[in-house]
Amino acid sequence: MENDAAYDLIKHELLNAEDEVIISRYLKGMIVNGDSWPDHFIVDANVFNKNPNELFNSERPRFVIVKPRTEACGKTDGCESGCWRIMGRDKLIKSEETGKILGFKKILKFCPKWKPREYKRSWVMEEYRLTKNLNWKQDHVICKIRLLFEAEISFLLTKHFYTTSESLLRNELLPSYGYSSTTQEEDESYMETIVTCEGNYWPSYVTNDVYCLHPVDLVDPQDPMFHDYGICIFANGTCGETDTCDGGYWKILHHDKLITGKVNGFKKVFKFYETRRYVCEGEDVKVTWTIEEYRLSEKEKEDKVICVIKFTLDN
Repeated sequence: MENDAAYDLIKHELLNAEDEVIISRYLKGMIVNGDSWPDHFIVDANVFNKNPNELFNSERPRFVIVKPRTEACGKTDGCESGCWRIMGRDKLIKSEETGKILGFKKILKFCPKWKPREYKRSWVMEEYRLTKNLNWKQDHVICKIRLLFEAEISFLLTKHFYTTSESLLRNELLPSYGYSSTTQEEDESYMETIVTCEGNYWPSYVTNDVYCLHPVDLVDPQDPMFHDYGICIFANGTCGETDTCDGGYWKILHHDKLITGKVNGFKKVFKFYETRRYVCEGEDVKVTWTIEEYRLSEKEKEDKVICVIKFTLDN
């Protein structure tokens, strides 16, 4: 229990830390100052030659110390099932206080040789290394490895290519899991999320096509967390009367339900009606897709909605 608590503390800190902190506090501390790395860091010189699906838990981001790192990492190496390829080349990481260059960061994506159509997440690696004056061979790096949705990857790359910290909001929200139940308290939480994010803080990656896409184009049906909690998608509007997609269409299942509390708004439920068979792993599967849509009661804000996509297997 103590080890799990320690890991969760480190994970929370690193997942929310600026690049400068990861390099200066952890990587520099270990290489220059001789500090020991946290117990939950994995030491693996061959991580670039392994399949992350076999190595890591998809729901637990991992931090890997790679030593020695070689020039082949992310270029010519790989494994039978795929390889890591660079998406975002070296970005200078500078001290916000002094402007001094601390190190570099690059972003890589694991490209499998075979990828199921319905699989909507990819393994992404953020590699951190020091400047040559601090680590001449640059043979020690920290890799943050996570399984991300496409919207999360797009946001990560956007942040990577911005040149100043002011260019992008730091509190940008990413697609997240919903709640396990549908009580009044959870409904109110969705409303408060809209208020927190609306206006200039409304996520830049929102989609206008939620109701024009088949749900398997938006979520990963193989994700066990999605099965339990659903996925929250930020959108710029509700379902139109003529919205359809390849394979079906969304239709109102339950009309507006008033949600009152700190923030007032409405909840509406849509059901997806299939016009073609849904096939998973070569077999016909009967499922029920739903969207729980939340929006504020104010007229001028009704185009900001949160769609919670869920599905259940029909017996």
